[in-house]
Amino acid sequence: MTTAPRPSDRAIVIIERFLGILAWACQVGAAALYLAVTAHPAVWRPMLDKDPVPAVCAWGFVAGMTILWMTGLREEQIHFYNRRARRDHRKTWAVGHASVLFFAALSASAHDERFGMWAILSMGALVSLMTWAAWMRTRELPDEDQAVIDAIHDREAQQEAAVFDASEKERRRQRLSAVVAGLGYQLTDTPAQPAPQTEQPTYRWQIPARKHDPLVYFLRNGNRLKIGTTTELRRRIRTLALRPENVVLLLNGGKPLERQLHDRFADLRIGSTEWFAYDGPLIDFVHTENNRVRKEQDQ
Repeated sequence: MTTAPRPSDRAIVIIERFLGILAWACQVGAAALYLAVTAHPAVWRPMLDKDPVPAVCAWGFVAGMTILWMTGLREEQIHFYNRRARRDHRKTWAVGHASVLFFAALSASAHDERFGMWAILSMGALVSLMTWAAWMRTRELPDEDQAVIDAIHDREAQQEAAVFDASEKERRRQRLSAVVAGLGYQLTDTPAQPAPQTEQPTYRWQIPARKHDPLVYFLRNGNRLKIGTTTELRRRIRTLALRPENVVLLLNGGKPLERQLHDRFADLRIGSTEWFAYDGPLIDFVHTENNRVRKEQDQ
């Protein structure tokens, strides 16, 4: 059974769409302004009369940079929650924007009222950048939620890298086999298979059904681990869109213990969030505490 969106949710959606339309309108308006100023006849007529080839090449460059600018904006919008891809696309459209603006400013210098033209270009650039930045900011997620998406992207990148490494090794082996066969020999040994990596099983923790005393929880999501504290663990797990099976360790304690653990594993901390890289000393700590709990229960 689905429920109708609340008025507040509908208003937020409308505002976000309005900001998106406004941001794109400012980008297109800025591009049109730059191109209009760049097309000033005082700049291009002497070049066309003397030799049209440089003028055609320059216009081709401006058109290409404009396309690069708009394409980079679109790709940043599509891949916004992939922070690595978002940074790359932002650099791409920034180069296109700066290039077109440079040619527009260069053309404006040939105008009689060049200072006024430069002021108009500066205003257009400022408005386009500010509206786009404001729209992107409204789409940002809380650090904890973004950390979950980062973990997903990191896992996908690791899988792609593993597939590439395997295919690269096979390609090198085939090339080596061909070289050895050309020498009259046959490569019969098979490439060594990596030993399967087994991870020490963690203790299966019981999740309290209701409100409880403060607990410091360790919630794993891929190769990342969240260290936080709560008095409603089941609700916190649902908020993070995870499952009880993701809990790898529970410790009695509240904020002081949480701060102590954050300081202890500060080298593994991801930004200013409560997420940590699940690696090295943090893995050892979780396994040690799980073994301690097992021994206490066995006794």
